[in-house]
Amino acid sequence: MKPSPMSLRAPSREFPKGWYCVADSKEVKVEKLLPVSWLGRDYVVFRDTQGLAKVADAYCPHLGAHLASHDGCIKEGRVICPFHHWGFDTSTGKCTDIPYAKVIPPVSLTFYEVREVNEQIVIWYHPEGLAPDREPYQSDLLKEREWVLFDSRSWTSSAPFCDILENLFDTAHILMLHHAHETPKLGNIEELDYGLKVDYIMDPDKSDQPMKSLTCHISGITLLVQHYEFVGTEALFVFSFTPIDHEYFVQRTHLYLLNNVSPEVMENIGKEFVDRFVMEVDQDMEVLNFKKHLTKPRLCDGDGPILRFRRYSNQFLEKEGV
Repeated sequence: MKPSPMSLRAPSREFPKGWYCVADSKEVKVEKLLPVSWLGRDYVVFRDTQGLAKVADAYCPHLGAHLASHDGCIKEGRVICPFHHWGFDTSTGKCTDIPYAKVIPPVSLTFYEVREVNEQIVIWYHPEGLAPDREPYQSDLLKEREWVLFDSRSWTSSAPFCDILENLFDTAHILMLHHAHETPKLGNIEELDYGLKVDYIMDPDKSDQPMKSLTCHISGITLLVQHYEFVGTEALFVFSFTPIDHEYFVQRTHLYLLNNVSPEVMENIGKEFVDRFVMEVDQDMEVLNFKKHLTKPRLCDGDGPILRFRRYSNQFLEKEGV
């Protein structure tokens, strides 16, 4: 079965405002242009001479050549257009050199607001071009403790974008679709400057995994960090959700395990965790990729706090409505 067009399944045709991952930190090197396509646009991602991540419009403001096409490159701190070899400073974006001209016009590359958090390079998007009104969540745990990147996965999805994180609050589907031992219980839900902090109520004796706690940090509705505490170790899941266009988005997921157990134990824990996670995401996608976003769902008392999440998420969407 092929999914219906998104115009028939979701009320909004605009991307939500927020921070979007355009590349993993490890993908972006000094002196190298990385071409990417997200949010219906083309970008180049690179680092300036100080190693700071930059994201620019992929097309030269001179005559529209793609900066990463042919032999476009970074040389001596400048992005060199492959068409006429105009040079743009990697730190400011300003044109500083035109080999065949005596007068350099006041022209610059279009730069975007960039942050590098949780080993990801993210850019700010607002449908009206407004400046950021919040910062993305940065996990201090990831910076301050020793972690091992155990596995990375990605899915291309045709689910309504506004529904993907709502899935965390639909606790009944964990029991019915994923066949968990019991329905998860959400504890404190707190709106903070970056978005939402959500604590789950865990009982290691009743869970099919010896989990002591689970805390979710949601940046807007585009980024997610989950911190798991198990009996004896910990894990971090770092998620990003970035639209390719109005029909599809990519979910990227990185699993970090705390480096406090032997390699053998880590391998066993990680494999079990990843296998279960992949199975559940695959099950979700088999439903979410075809579902329609209902602005007025008919909920029952056994459903999780879906409307609580929708009241929060509406602030990031073009069209409001629960």
